[in-house]
Amino acid sequence: MSTRDMTQWETAICKVVSRDGEEEIVVRGHRLSELVGRASFAETMFLMLQGRLPTRDQARVLDALLVASIEHGIAPPSMISRCFASYGTSIQAAVGSGIAAFGDRMGGLGEQLAQLMAGRLAPLGDPATIGEEQLRVVARAIVDGARRDGSRVPGYGIPLHGADPRAPRLLAVAREHAIHGAYCRLAELIEAELTAARGGKAVPMNLDGVGAAIALDLGFDWRATRLFLLTARSVSMGAHFLEEQAQDTTWRHLRADQITYVGAEPDRR
Repeated sequence: MSTRDMTQWETAICKVVSRDGEEEIVVRGHRLSELVGRASFAETMFLMLQGRLPTRDQARVLDALLVASIEHGIAPPSMISRCFASYGTSIQAAVGSGIAAFGDRMGGLGEQLAQLMAGRLAPLGDPATIGEEQLRVVARAIVDGARRDGSRVPGYGIPLHGADPRAPRLLAVAREHAIHGAYCRLAELIEAELTAARGGKAVPMNLDGVGAAIALDLGFDWRATRLFLLTARSVSMGAHFLEEQAQDTTWRHLRADQITYVGAEPDRR
């Protein structure tokens, strides 16, 4: 760890070139002008975060994760974006505020699961060499630990669905493109252990859970997990903002009779 003042910066991500008639933006060793029209957004996102372009299969699976993460109805984050539209604020304020609504309880649980899984598998060596029984032991330990603590395993269960329709489809895409590795297998085993612990009542993996597993199997650092949801969902926030504007709504609010006041009443005179 080093202390640097505001005049000291270094980066391996990007260099802006403007000299001797050459105008370019270099991203991780690639000319951005050459990436334009050749690399997809998912491929370039992979490049930015990992320093190399992905394989075709890796790009396809990352793209599938971004698509699966793009929308989930009028939930609190999109409600915020729509409320901002009704108050006449800007699209960037609406999108930024909607994205900022995701936290440790909703939308951020993938990061927690990714950190948990990465920490549990790190002592076992190369994930590609970890056997099924070892993964089963880890899954059981994670579920047993949550039961002892009285906590939930992050990334499982979803209020709006009996089972999240996005999770099995993403796992199928990961299998199809040979990205379904130790973390996806561990996530599936955790789901099985949770179901067994509840006497056969399913506790299905949700988008946070499957996103964590796929991100790790793609080689991303667990700290990057939230980016895939937030990047995709920013498009959703913008779409909801624009739709609310088109509906010409003014002042989204709760009616007074929808709010129960439980505080003290003033003295009657």
